[in-house]
Amino acid sequence: MSGDPVLLTGSTGFLGRHVADALVAAGHPVVALVRRLGAERPGMGQLRGDLEDSASIERALEGARAVVHVAGLVSTAARDRRRLFAVNAIGARNLLDAAAAAGVRRIVFTSSTSAVGALREDRPEAALAEDASFDLHALDVPYLQSKRVAHEAALRARERGAPVVVLSPSFALGPGDWRLTSSELVDAFVRRRLPGYLAGGLNAVDVRDLARAYVSALEHPEPAPHYILAGADNLNSRAFFTRLARCSGIAAPRLALPRWAALVAGRCAQWAVPGGSLSAASVRLGSLYWYFDASLARRELGFATRPLDQTLRSAVDWVRGLRAGGAQRTD
Repeated sequence: MSGDPVLLTGSTGFLGRHVADALVAAGHPVVALVRRLGAERPGMGQLRGDLEDSASIERALEGARAVVHVAGLVSTAARDRRRLFAVNAIGARNLLDAAAAAGVRRIVFTSSTSAVGALREDRPEAALAEDASFDLHALDVPYLQSKRVAHEAALRARERGAPVVVLSPSFALGPGDWRLTSSELVDAFVRRRLPGYLAGGLNAVDVRDLARAYVSALEHPEPAPHYILAGADNLNSRAFFTRLARCSGIAAPRLALPRWAALVAGRCAQWAVPGGSLSAASVRLGSLYWYFDASLARRELGFATRPLDQTLRSAVDWVRGLRAGGAQRTD
């Protein structure tokens, strides 16, 4: 599939920018579906459209031989429930249906490890793989629910014969996060705005390593239905901040926050600042252990990840540069 024209969604986002660059570097002509036309980047054209507008998707698919879907809305704000489902679930289904009808050769579909599941105990040896049973249906987090709906829709499309491969990235970090979508936690750490940490855990992965995996999934002759794309380190919050402290020279928070107190703070924050990142939903998510196993992607896609400390240093350098007004694109 090398050289196939690709329709890309989400090209203006953190992960999408890196995926676009990786596709172009691999020799794929790329056309980005964007809501607002902007300055074109080398090797990539633009078409105006919206995932909620099926007609615009159908027009954009003319001439495309493959689709790479990265677009999505990330928010833990309760007020964004309708918008989350409109973009992440309904919009994704619109794209899947249109791409299948257009007869493209491959649909690379971005899900999330949040749509795979999480652990409730600090057990790295029980890291979740692609066959994990999703057990977070009762968790009242619209972002997670909308991503799971889209995840299931993509797998059903594959079962019906559509050439879909689902990718579930874990917590992406690295350079180029202009909106601090993923790097907000690192930014808050660097600015010494974290009073403490929750009992929970995460898996971080470098955005540049993710981007290369997208090209591999696109070009693989017979990919599996689903790949988890995660880093090699599953760390509880305290261990993660200890590593981040080592990479930044800033002391890690020492206070372990009780979950009940964090939930109270989250509810107060979402009332005072409805669109803010601190909410009851973000506390619920942060209290879980997001531990994942990317062995399948490593075997079949050649997925390789750089050392976590290298990624953390890149993320720290990025947020510091962004705050200082001197950040530049880094690939």
